[in-house]
Amino acid sequence: MMRMDWSASFTSRWTLPFILLPWLFISMAETESRYLPEFERPLPNQTVTLGAEAVLSCHVAHLGGYKVGWIKSDSKAIQAIHTHVITHNTRVSVRHFGHSVWQLVITDVQREDEGLFMCQINTDPMKSQVAYLRVVVPPEIEPTDSGTNDVMTSEGSSIKLGCKAKGDPTPVVRWHREDGEDITMRTVNGERLRFATYEGETLSLIRISRLDMGIYVCMASNGIPPAASRRIAVNINFNPVINVPNQLIWSTQGNNFTMECNVEAFPRSVNYWIRGDGELIISGSKFGVSEVRDSIFASRMALTVHSFEKSDIGKYRCIAKNSLGEVEGRIHVYESNSWPAARATTKRSIDYAEDLEETNNGLDHNHHQRQQQQQRRQQQQQDNEVDELLEGDDEEEHQQQQQQQGDSLSAVPAGRDTLHYQLTTTEKSAWRSGHRNGSPGSLHFLPLLSPTSFVCVLSLVLSLPHFIPFCRYI
Repeated sequence: MMRMDWSASFTSRWTLPFILLPWLFISMAETESRYLPEFERPLPNQTVTLGAEAVLSCHVAHLGGYKVGWIKSDSKAIQAIHTHVITHNTRVSVRHFGHSVWQLVITDVQREDEGLFMCQINTDPMKSQVAYLRVVVPPEIEPTDSGTNDVMTSEGSSIKLGCKAKGDPTPVVRWHREDGEDITMRTVNGERLRFATYEGETLSLIRISRLDMGIYVCMASNGIPPAASRRIAVNINFNPVINVPNQLIWSTQGNNFTMECNVEAFPRSVNYWIRGDGELIISGSKFGVSEVRDSIFASRMALTVHSFEKSDIGKYRCIAKNSLGEVEGRIHVYESNSWPAARATTKRSIDYAEDLEETNNGLDHNHHQRQQQQQRRQQQQQDNEVDELLEGDDEEEHQQQQQQQGDSLSAVPAGRDTLHYQLTTTEKSAWRSGHRNGSPGSLHFLPLLSPTSFVCVLSLVLSLPHFIPFCRYI
């Protein structure tokens, strides 16, 4: 009885597991087929700058015991399988985050890395997805054949500036001047075209002038930073040129005045001042020499004379010299109370003197008196010379002229150049004298009697009673 009970107990204990085991295997097979690996999202394309790092990410669900591999599609080269790198490219590596994210990493990307990459799961049939890795290249300007960025030419010649750039996408090259001035381009017909910026790899400058001298910048860009640029210095050689704004200068004793010369030259000229026949002028207590550069080729020379005296009268020369030539400008210095200075005055100076009289009525009276005394002394010397030219003039009218001159001299404005006012008042009185003598604007001819006046005077002398009736019929 005991043996029969054990057998029955064993049978009843294992009957249920044996019955459920087939159902378990069937269920596992159905589960495995239901949860095969699949891609959670598409494999995105990548655009990477040359030299940067590229990361291709493959997202997989339900990987289970399957493996992920990477293949470069265009060359069929296997890059990696699961966690093992197969390629001999040392810049390639793999990494994963759990079983869901698998990445192929390429450092220091080169142009040959561009192409299709495939992420593959070794199921049956195989599952895969593809992404394109694009390698873009920022602009790069190719070096010049000469190896230098400086261009040297002569004025009037033609040059071409080149700026060839490479990159992916193809760069666009634009030119501009560093100083902000427009680029001047001349056609063969002489037409001038001005551009703030010019697009193109070659910039042609025809019949170039000194105004075209400067720094030209070409900039290449294709949307991939950084942009590339090159500075090209255009230097134009030409002989020195001097422009003297004022070649005749008058001054009074004790005053300070400055002479100026504008110089243009390239290469840069050596500039200096000479007095008389060859005395080099150096800065000191008597003379002040200075120079201001306005541009790469233009400068202003200045010579200041302190406390003018008679020994400073004479000829001064500003000289500019470079490797192409030498040029000079001449300036003559006079004392302002000399007669040649007075004769140099024009009618416009007369009109200006009249304006001075009207605008200086409200000046300080004591100042007028001091200026009047000084001016009267200088004016007397000039009047003596005027008297020689105005021979035969009536003495009373001459005194009236002096009185009018004195009135105008009393209105010398404070701070005005004494020279200019002396000249204008001298010419003004002579001009007024000409008007009173019946010959406006003339200083050198005495008035002449007209024929009609002569007949009237003669009739008066011969017969005073018949004078009036006779003149009535003339």
